[in-house]
Amino acid sequence: MMKRQLSHGIWRHMLMKAENKPLSSQPSLHWHSRIKDYGTRLTSTHSEHNIGHMNIQQTYLEICSPSWPQFLKLKYIWLRDHCRCNTCYNHTTNQRNCDLLDIPLNIQPQKSAIEGDKLTIAWPDGHQSEYLLDWLWKNSYNGLQNSDTYHPKLWNRQSVELKNIAQVDMSQYMNTDAGVYDVVKSIVDFGVGIVKNVPATKEATDKVVQQIAHVQHTMFGGMWEFSDHLDHYDTAYTRQALGAHTDNTYFTEAAGLQVFHCLHHDGEGGETLLVDGFRAAYDLKQTHPKSFQRLSTLPIEAEYLEAGKHYINVDSMLKLHPLTKKLQQIRFNLNDRAPMRILAAEQISQLYEDIQSFSAKVKDPEGEWWFKLHPGMVLFIDNWRVLHGRASYTGHRKMTGCYISRSDYISKAKVLEII
Repeated sequence: MMKRQLSHGIWRHMLMKAENKPLSSQPSLHWHSRIKDYGTRLTSTHSEHNIGHMNIQQTYLEICSPSWPQFLKLKYIWLRDHCRCNTCYNHTTNQRNCDLLDIPLNIQPQKSAIEGDKLTIAWPDGHQSEYLLDWLWKNSYNGLQNSDTYHPKLWNRQSVELKNIAQVDMSQYMNTDAGVYDVVKSIVDFGVGIVKNVPATKEATDKVVQQIAHVQHTMFGGMWEFSDHLDHYDTAYTRQALGAHTDNTYFTEAAGLQVFHCLHHDGEGGETLLVDGFRAAYDLKQTHPKSFQRLSTLPIEAEYLEAGKHYINVDSMLKLHPLTKKLQQIRFNLNDRAPMRILAAEQISQLYEDIQSFSAKVKDPEGEWWFKLHPGMVLFIDNWRVLHGRASYTGHRKMTGCYISRSDYISKAKVLEII
């Protein structure tokens, strides 16, 4: 390392000597000259006001800052594409203005410098770009890999975490930013949030929903009401018990949130069941890692059939984030599975064993949270994480609720700076 730094200093001194300029007359910048015959990193004396350091390579820059855990390696084409000046980026619409095809794949800067908390670059066509170092980190591959903004808090029926699930009064929820924040934060952390003392009407429930996002319309409608009338060919429209499951496994993108509000029940039973699907999946990963791996890669087909409708989707039961490989979604509904035609016969037995292993984690009584939904209690659940079900019931039971799309839910959480 010492030899490399020494060679950089000698090289810079040679450049200055050739220009007949004293060392002290040079600006305290990291300077890049377009040298195509040398793979040398060029650095200069560094101002005490600068917070970053830079190493220059033929096709990329390496930048470090005391607040970062590692170097950033930034390709020149990436830097040119991510210029945020008013010419290259529309700050009103938050869209790029540049045509990507106009950027040469082998583009190199004429000059590069770190000045304070900014990287500045002069390009061959005379264009000037500036980047805040903090912005570069947050929007880089390294920054995403080291992101520490979201850690789901796993729970079972004995968890003290259940006591931390938000139960916010409607007046606070409707009239304060803190009320909405607490509910959304609870959904992000636990997959569950509750608003209390809501009038037992579809209209009042709709107002509660709109504080987070607009209602997602599907074949079931927008804000729906259901009881035991078979309005759709789904077991939910009966009095039968429902095992823990997620909704919409047959949609290409399942709903992000599901909302329930019991408006009336004059019988017995009907208790709500919630299961932390992430907790069940992580338990499976600990005890059956190969099953976890297969269920996160092998396709399983789901479908919904009724007169005039045939929805179908193929995806894995456990979905991982494409970059971080962290668990992102549970798609678990054993009743909505289509015929098992996706895999060859040699894989089928193992897949059934894997599904049974995960089902056992889901159905473990220690992981089941049972409670009664009463009029006035609006329940939000993360349909990508928390499985829901219910006990069979007697009498007349009327429910209202809806879906909220995943995109709208994530948008709200990001606007609130929760994720």
